[in-house]
Amino acid sequence: MSAKGFGVGEALVSSFKILLKNPKIIIPQLISSLIFTFVWGLNIVLLAGLEDWFLAIPLNLLLLVVGFIVYTVISGMYPLLVKDVVNDISPNLSSAAITAFKKIISLIAASVLVSIIVGIGMMLFVVPGLIFVTWFFYTIPALILEDKGALEAMSASRDFARDKKLNTLAVIILLGVAALISSLFYLIPYIGPLIFFIISLLVATWASITQSYIYIKYAKPTGV
Repeated sequence: MSAKGFGVGEALVSSFKILLKNPKIIIPQLISSLIFTFVWGLNIVLLAGLEDWFLAIPLNLLLLVVGFIVYTVISGMYPLLVKDVVNDISPNLSSAAITAFKKIISLIAASVLVSIIVGIGMMLFVVPGLIFVTWFFYTIPALILEDKGALEAMSASRDFARDKKLNTLAVIILLGVAALISSLFYLIPYIGPLIFFIISLLVATWASITQSYIYIKYAKPTGV
């Protein structure tokens, strides 16, 4: 199904170049970040302002569900956007959004299943969780690019990542370190939160691109 292994540095550098050369690819992640910030702030306001917890809790859950759905659709856009770039086509945001929305049920199912499996794995002395993270890291690209269902995409991701576990884990760790470094900017007085928001936005976009780029280049799904 794929060539064995991949260059961690090449994948990260090439993905970052895609980000730099196609700045509009940041827009979906920006929308997701703004909605998350809005939902988080509104949740705090609701919890602080509503004395009736029976009303506050359902409203908070509804907002979280809406935020999760938006995030899920946006995560499904990136394989298509990166595919456009790889094929020397200008990324089509509207087309990617429509296609991802059509797959929303499968995207939600895959995201929930992977989260549950990884969560259980992390509780089992961490190591199983790390294995599951590497196995299912490419679930979204497999689902979108090969038009698979949730379980089929998870299986395809596991098959693809089987001989790339260490490389994939290295990518995840390095992106995690980048995210951690970005969080330190929050400590800067006054402008820190803004700097943190911008850098974390870039890192999140970079991560989405990298995930899709590796699968597209090395799995070579049909039509890419």
